[in-house]
Amino acid sequence: MRERPFEYLRRMDTNEAFSEETVKNWYIARAFVLDKLRNVSFTPCANKHLHVDIDGDSPVMLAILRQVALLAHYPNFVEYDQFNNLVCKNRTVITLISDKASDEIVHELEREEYLCNLLKYCKHVVYGTVFNDDSFIDVELDIAHELSKRSDSIYICENDISAFLEGKSPDDVYTIDTRKAVYAGRAYGLGAIIDNLPYEDINSAGRYNRALDAFQYKVLQDRKGLQLITPNWCEDLTAVKSGLSNVFCADSFEFRELAIKHQYPRYDMLSELEKKEAWADNNHALSISEHGRWIVEKLILGFRPLNDQERREYEDLFDKRREAYISLLKNNPSSPTHIDLCSYKELRRIDPDNMKYDSFLMLAIPLILEKIRKG
Repeated sequence: MRERPFEYLRRMDTNEAFSEETVKNWYIARAFVLDKLRNVSFTPCANKHLHVDIDGDSPVMLAILRQVALLAHYPNFVEYDQFNNLVCKNRTVITLISDKASDEIVHELEREEYLCNLLKYCKHVVYGTVFNDDSFIDVELDIAHELSKRSDSIYICENDISAFLEGKSPDDVYTIDTRKAVYAGRAYGLGAIIDNLPYEDINSAGRYNRALDAFQYKVLQDRKGLQLITPNWCEDLTAVKSGLSNVFCADSFEFRELAIKHQYPRYDMLSELEKKEAWADNNHALSISEHGRWIVEKLILGFRPLNDQERREYEDLFDKRREAYISLLKNNPSSPTHIDLCSYKELRRIDPDNMKYDSFLMLAIPLILEKIRKG
């Protein structure tokens, strides 16, 4: 099923559609970055990071920056060290080359069509001045006037994009195969099977065997349509963002598989049980990476963390009243707020249920990819 979901995203404050150029650039950026980074991944133990240099600040180049931030999240990111110190090692670093004044380029990046709320919370450097140095987010932005000499960075300029588009059909660029996204969404629909799991040993793969069986033999075998876009997308911005979240999540599946293959060079020759064990052994690192990816995605889609007052009100509520309050904040169309926009360490305290779904989804990736490849 090939669909065009980006057209449904609208501005939070006015509910107006984004310009045709903006939507077009989102599709171009997604296709280009998926191709450009297709061979990039790191094993959970790798002591390295991705550095991308983006040469220019035109609308399409800022869309490229946005897409790299959405996609480039790897399982070797280290949030806290063994002494419980926040280190955020192996962040993805994106350098943007711009001639604009600092206030002007920051204002441009904070527009909804680009990074929206991300700059408010991620570490970034604007012409040498550092902001949010203590951020827990696994992406860092550096705005500079000129390129530094780095042999290990990936360089992107507008000519690269033009050359890429020459070899692609419009359908390859401007539509999306949404089957993986639909299956990712259905993974979150297992409900009680995962909710009823105990919080201890959240990353222990054996705890998810029943859920994986239900997903593999029921959900993936369900013959109902695989359409992502539903009729309520025209009126419900929350539904649109939920669907796009599944698209952005599913875009990372092959990159997570590549990390496992890099760690196990003979992966394709392993038995099914050995492959399952390989994913299980790396579940914790993959789950941390998935939470990091989700945070960046949510900030780019306009979500923000709870402020101090909202957090105090949350702490004073219990059970269904607490759930209703969180739902109210999350579904506010003009300023959606999510309690899980926090470090992975903090997530265990405030919302361990979310951690269980991250762990389960990482284990379900090879099942989804196998289903898609079989057609």
